Amino acid sequence: MLLSDLCELLPASANWYGLESASYGMREVSDPNFNYEVPEVREVQSSTPLTPSLMLITAPAAVGKSTAAEYMSNYLKCPILDLAHLQVGDGTLDGMASKSLGIRKNAQFQEALVESRATLLIDALDEAEVRSGQANFRAFVRGVADTASQVIGDRPSLVILSRAESSRIIQETFDDRKLQFVHFEIRPFGRAQSERYLERKVTDVYQNQGKEALHLKHTQPYSRARDGLFTVLASAMTQDKENFWDDPDVRDFLGYAPVLDVAAEYLAVDNFANLGGSSIGSRDGGLGHWDLVANVIDQLLLREQSKFVKQFQEVEDFKRYGTPQLLPILYAPEEQCARLLDYVENMGLDLDLPASLPVNLRDGYETSADTQLSNHPFLRGEGWFNVIFRDYVTARAQSSASTSAVAAKRIRSNVFSAEWKHSPMYAFFSYSLGKSATGESSTCHSEDFGALYESFKSACETDDRLVTSIGRAGNRLASAFTIVRGDIATVGPLHFFTYAGTLSVSFPRELSYINIWDVPEVILGGDRSSFKFGPGVYIACADLMVSASELQAYVGRDFSPVLLNVKSLISEGIKIQGDPSDVILICEEYLGFPWSKYQRRLDLGGLAADAREGSALYLEFRRLVLRFKDAKYGEAAVYQPMMDNLVVGTNRRARTVLDYLQEIGCVKLARSMYLLDFASFAKLGISRSQLRDLEKSDAAHKISKDLLKFAKRKS
Repeated sequence: MLLSDLCELLPASANWYGLESASYGMREVSDPNFNYEVPEVREVQSSTPLTPSLMLITAPAAVGKSTAAEYMSNYLKCPILDLAHLQVGDGTLDGMASKSLGIRKNAQFQEALVESRATLLIDALDEAEVRSGQANFRAFVRGVADTASQVIGDRPSLVILSRAESSRIIQETFDDRKLQFVHFEIRPFGRAQSERYLERKVTDVYQNQGKEALHLKHTQPYSRARDGLFTVLASAMTQDKENFWDDPDVRDFLGYAPVLDVAAEYLAVDNFANLGGSSIGSRDGGLGHWDLVANVIDQLLLREQSKFVKQFQEVEDFKRYGTPQLLPILYAPEEQCARLLDYVENMGLDLDLPASLPVNLRDGYETSADTQLSNHPFLRGEGWFNVIFRDYVTARAQSSASTSAVAAKRIRSNVFSAEWKHSPMYAFFSYSLGKSATGESSTCHSEDFGALYESFKSACETDDRLVTSIGRAGNRLASAFTIVRGDIATVGPLHFFTYAGTLSVSFPRELSYINIWDVPEVILGGDRSSFKFGPGVYIACADLMVSASELQAYVGRDFSPVLLNVKSLISEGIKIQGDPSDVILICEEYLGFPWSKYQRRLDLGGLAADAREGSALYLEFRRLVLRFKDAKYGEAAVYQPMMDNLVVGTNRRARTVLDYLQEIGCVKLARSMYLLDFASFAKLGISRSQLRDLEKSDAAHKISKDLLKFAKRKS
């Protein structure tokens, strides 16, 4: 059903009543808006078989309730009582109508309302709630109910447009008084509506730039660019590239007017050929669409702040104690994010009010902020409107300098919990929000790595692998996350550096295809009882803590065992599931059952410091050599970008080992492949199967010493 169909259910006046004054919140929209895109509506609650006296129309923020009210006013020749700038209370409805229409016209209008021959639209109920306070707002709602109780006609003659949360008091009051009402919701645009709305918005952007509307002249290139943009934005929520408009979550986002407004800015270019769908997604390492989504959400937060400020500066307490200098700090995006997390996720965050807010304003500010929050565009009822908003809010709160260490820790704890359903958006937003000035890396707390891993993992399709490396870089950790299909990186590598001094990493439930080196502390397990190792795991750290009660290892025949090289290991009452050949533990201290079953000694001789470094280089030698897969007779191969970016990356020892293998002629670079020559490798006196099982031999001792000499010479 369209909004125009809904208007047919309401009484229309033959002529405008005509306002005596426009100073009391009432207005008439006599000029039609030919560019208005009439939205769809759906029935939420019916009063059948009884006749309702009131129609409630709700929608999330920025869907266009006020524009809908103007359309209905023109369609029905009826006035709008706009509450956006009014202090409401007992008698507001009757008083404003009388002052606006005059006594005689108001008497005629009220009689027509009672008999369902005219309609009164009441708009911006949610804004009146913020401005007026709860006591006055409830008094106003009671006045609306008093008027509705007198309607005796066969159709609703009162229409209220509001966000869902502010409408609850209306619904409760009408239910308590046994008054009938019908409830409709304005839906986001569908595909055809979105395309028409976007076309008009792009026209507006061109006009504001003083340029010709090129999209109306070059329709096919524009359509391809528009469809490509929709596809890339939809990929944030679904893998379906054909029928994504059928997904309710995708429609809610793509059909949201503020999203389309930002898209219009994006599409108003001089050459649409530069905006093909693939190029939109390929910007910034394949993350251009995420930056676009983040920009849209940021604009919504700023819009919400502006709306709150306009209302709050009209509150009597602010007029008495406030100053214009306070306005930029009120209800800032970071504060909204903290409040939203506390409201939906019950995180118990410390919600510090703006420090410069006068004491006399604090109680009123807190009340107004709570009211505004309940009507936030990121919410649907008491939950998130969309997981996109949840993950953006979470990532922004964690990356904000205004978030205290205690609050950030609570957020991390929540994201690590088993109840948190991970999506790719958290990781991509974290990368966008924490990016350095050069845009080549992002910054976060080291304990966020585990949540980033889970988020990137959720982005992987069936044939994908998430390849991760984490290592020490001075007093920080460096990491790289790459999603690989075959030998091709489909996303990344995306580089993160931790804040100075944060050197501990934690992973809640599983690890595979990961290389961790020189990390002081690694923690495996969270509030889950089990932790799982997949293939391709190498961990070299000082302290390894396993908090899970069960450790599972499923490596597979084609991969080397999980290798844990640690100075100290802490676990309690752990059960290890997996074949003894699937896990190798190297630890300086002796560990009892069940670790003794997997523990090996790797003593390659020499002085203590040199021995440790030689052992570390030998383990990197093992890891690199085992990554080569048989290619043709006499050779094994690794794709060069895979080796340079994922296997080696920023690992200093791994780079030394690769240089060593090339210097002695075991490895050569041919076109885009690193090739391992079996004949040259055989001269080292050690086989790949011996490497896999870490067999101690004279050859292993010699390789370790040679690697150490090469590393010292290279440095």
